[in-house]
Amino acid sequence: MSEVQSVMASLYLPMAGDKLLLPNVSVAEVVGYQEPTRTENTPDYYLGMVRWRGIDIPLICYELANRTGRYECAPSARIAVINTIGEQARRIPFFALLTQGIPRLVKVSSDLIKEGDKAVGPAEAMRVRIDGEDAVIPNLDYLESLVYQQV
Repeated sequence: MSEVQSVMASLYLPMAGDKLLLPNVSVAEVVGYQEPTRTENTPDYYLGMVRWRGIDIPLICYELANRTGRYECAPSARIAVINTIGEQARRIPFFALLTQGIPRLVKVSSDLIKEGDKAVGPAEAMRVRIDGEDAVIPNLDYLESLVYQQV
């Protein structure tokens, strides 16, 4: 009997210094950068609210949330709208991550993915190597919890 190979459509989201790897279904849309509406007295990772499809959604900086980098907004910056799945998903169905460029589609299968170095920040679930490329699988539960604290 032959083994069935599972392939998952995923996205590499370019960040400052790393690439995040997310299943394609967790990303609702990638849109052009827009300046967020900022709020006073919020943590540095919380960049403010952006308008998407007629609703305001929270925008966060992954590098600051992970405590491993600094805020950067490259000329090629984009906003990745992420579907929430946590306990408060009904109240806040989406949040946004600032990316440093255009995401790239990648097909991931179990034979291509290898565990990489140890995760270095709270927003990382795991570091991996996929067909020779390093990537970070984000801890979406943690990122969502940060969003819930601000909204």
